[in-house]
Amino acid sequence: MRSIFLLLTLMVCSFASTLNVAAAANVAYVLEEIKSEFIKLHPDAKINITLGSSGKLVAQIKNGAPFDLFLSANIDFADVLYKDGFALNKPVIYTSGSVAILSVRGYEPSLNSLKNKDIKTIIIANPKTAPYGAATIEAFKNAGIYDEIKDKIIEANSIGDALNQTIKAGDIGFVAASALKAEQMLQYTNYAILDGSLHTSIDQAMVILNHGKENKLAKDFYDYLLSKPAQDIFVKFGYKAIN
Repeated sequence: MRSIFLLLTLMVCSFASTLNVAAAANVAYVLEEIKSEFIKLHPDAKINITLGSSGKLVAQIKNGAPFDLFLSANIDFADVLYKDGFALNKPVIYTSGSVAILSVRGYEPSLNSLKNKDIKTIIIANPKTAPYGAATIEAFKNAGIYDEIKDKIIEANSIGDALNQTIKAGDIGFVAASALKAEQMLQYTNYAILDGSLHTSIDQAMVILNHGKENKLAKDFYDYLLSKPAQDIFVKFGYKAIN
């Protein structure tokens, strides 16, 4: 009986020390550093991060994926989960991001250059599921160039995929500015920040999901993301602080 009790205790502790996070692909690099700093405070914690477009992650959560915390690339996708009963709290903004125009083929990283006949492929994230892609399309339309360039646009599954495709094959791409602050991306310097006045602010929000209700780590990590140490890391990666 004692051994069974010990085994059950270990199982409960192990479960309580594991956090499953669904996160928008744009925070991939910044989360690596934030996770590392958080684990210094919680050495027994195991944090599993699944990256993807916000829309696709919402679909996975609604289909029963056992995530404890959802970090969306905008407020709307997080709000859908709250309103539909999949989250414990209303969305809270944890940072605000920017879109970068990147070319590794030597083209000028600007909206005007998109009309260049030599540019055949413009990579963006899928605007239906990725808020960064939606912001990019909004900027094209507000700049009055969408109709002229729409046939060049290639949609990637997520903002992370948009970065990969831009580097591998795209003439020019619209990616998360934060990704270009990561150490492994510093070699890519031919980029410019998309004018934020051309699109709705990319305010990124999070919710604790029903699956994380009894998981103390979910609230601990949630609170840490709002703390000054974490916010300083967001700023380091080109995000805007919320406090």
